[in-house]
Amino acid sequence: MLNTQEEVLEAWKTFIARGIILEDKVRPEIARSWERCKANGMDPWSLDFPIYSQSLLKEKRTKYAQLLTLSGPIMNFLLTLLDCNISICNLEGFVFELITPLKHYPRSLGTYANEFTSGNGAVTIALNEKIAFRTDGFEHYRMVSQTYSDVSVPIHSNSIMIGALNAVNPFSCLPNQALPMIIAADKILENLLDHNEGKFKPFIDSKSFQEMIDCSSLFVIVINQEGVVLAENLASEQLWDPILLKNKSFENSLIYKGDLSLLLDKDTQNVNQRDFLIKELTTSKKQSYLHCVLLRKNRILLPNGDIYSVLVFDPFSAKDETGNPCNFSSKPPKYCKPTLPKDVDYIGESPAWTKVDRMIHKTAQFPSNVLLQGETGTGKEVVAKAIHRISQRKGSFVAINCGALPKELLQSELFGYEEGAFTGARTHGSIGKFEHAHEGTLLLDEIGEMPLDMQVALLRFLQERTITRINSTKSKKVDVRIIAATNKNMAELVKAGQFRQDLYYRLNVIEIELPPLRERKSDIPLLANYFISELSKQLKMQPKEISDDALKILCQYNWPGNVRELKNVIEKAMILSEDEQISSEILSEYILHWAPDSSSSKDEDSVEKLSERDHIIQLLEKTNGNIFQTAKALNIARNTLYRKIEKLNIKIKTSALKDSK
Repeated sequence: MLNTQEEVLEAWKTFIARGIILEDKVRPEIARSWERCKANGMDPWSLDFPIYSQSLLKEKRTKYAQLLTLSGPIMNFLLTLLDCNISICNLEGFVFELITPLKHYPRSLGTYANEFTSGNGAVTIALNEKIAFRTDGFEHYRMVSQTYSDVSVPIHSNSIMIGALNAVNPFSCLPNQALPMIIAADKILENLLDHNEGKFKPFIDSKSFQEMIDCSSLFVIVINQEGVVLAENLASEQLWDPILLKNKSFENSLIYKGDLSLLLDKDTQNVNQRDFLIKELTTSKKQSYLHCVLLRKNRILLPNGDIYSVLVFDPFSAKDETGNPCNFSSKPPKYCKPTLPKDVDYIGESPAWTKVDRMIHKTAQFPSNVLLQGETGTGKEVVAKAIHRISQRKGSFVAINCGALPKELLQSELFGYEEGAFTGARTHGSIGKFEHAHEGTLLLDEIGEMPLDMQVALLRFLQERTITRINSTKSKKVDVRIIAATNKNMAELVKAGQFRQDLYYRLNVIEIELPPLRERKSDIPLLANYFISELSKQLKMQPKEISDDALKILCQYNWPGNVRELKNVIEKAMILSEDEQISSEILSEYILHWAPDSSSSKDEDSVEKLSERDHIIQLLEKTNGNIFQTAKALNIARNTLYRKIEKLNIKIKTSALKDSK
């Protein structure tokens, strides 16, 4: 029987504090890896990572050149199926190959993954125990790695172990079939190594290949450059009879024939997350079709020059307003507007919000602390509620504004108090927010406003997970997931001595920055219609439509108050509008007459033509590298600008200079 994460966490705390293994709460392989980490002097609280070695990386890549050639296509298959970091290391744990869906993930490539320098994980256990293995969450010895989920399998060449093939998700839990999938992938690789099949002839036809894609619960289709279907997994057979699909053009399955060229195109940006209409191919005469979202697509080049496209679909059936399945036997509509799920926490389909949505779903599965950053009105509490709902924690969602209460009241609100604790205290005392949120989630809003002495009390709670009510000597253990939120630059508060650095690192295990509404204006029509629907219920009014002119004006406005301001504008418009339609005339005067600053409007056309990187460089040059002035001109926070500068690889000197290409 597998242990729960709560049991593993209890075992981990006991081992860290007392050096005792709770054998009934942790697997023996994990226990042995903890003991090795401790014996090697590994600090479980360390935030350090191994140092990258370019020279050693070059040396190992030369030594394992054949392995890299043979493993490349297999690793890319795994990347497409699992959407996580895929790596290969040698017997010493040196990672000499890494492919990742993340834009920035510098930690493991060119470094050693071992229990001396980086703690334990699936790869260290696979290498030490010589078995295929999986680790999740609190099974990791180091706290910084306890959001990870990873699988690893030893690689053999002619029965001699030479390294390990690994899959790691740093943010969320890998699917249940991740370990069988990587084992099947390893079988293909070992077969190629043993027989030196450089032409990859057995690759697509091998039993191991079919095992690998069959492990996925999503619909997986593999096509060649001509669009001919080479393979499909078991899950896809719910839609397609393999006899009708295999060795036939995938174009036969698409409602819109032009979609095949999109699926074969090298560019993935234009098709990922796109909705495709696909026929249900069965021997039955009756034909229907489904909407299938293309989650991922990857073109894989084999050493013999063949190119395969791996397509991973997530299907969903559309339903009509009564909840019955739509009849798709007739000509399909040009556009089907997606219906919102029953439990709606937030709205958004823009690229900026899609990134936030992915982080929310990855984060929710683990109890790690989360720091939400964003301007006022961007929806921090809404996102916190979403994380709580998706996590399915048993307890309640509780929120407290750390900046709205004086220090004395804040302490009693958080920790509770006993009778007689202070003047005006209730006769029988009161429980605090921590106890209210037991087995649930506590949102500490405006965390940057918390007084320093209360920060000490919060840090103590995060370390011990116990609370003591005011005027009491009894401690009580509380299971609470902490989410902190702020519209301030926490790094600057720490630098100024207004916020404890150790508490900042404790809260900032996972950071999610919410984009302002002006950076996701494509979501405004969706948000506006959602607010109209919700407000019509609250105000007991008939739902109203919003005119195209009004929407256009709303999309042009800069929204300093963000989503909260948009909701207020919609509510006012609904109340004042006497017609069934919200027209542009009913909008507030300040929105109707809003215009960009004259200084920026002069350069509006040229700015639109500039890339984001060039635009930031231009503003930095104009302000002589002044971060405050540049952030103000971009209408973003300084910490947001710092992230963009790092992401876009912009170098700042006395004045900003363009990198030479």
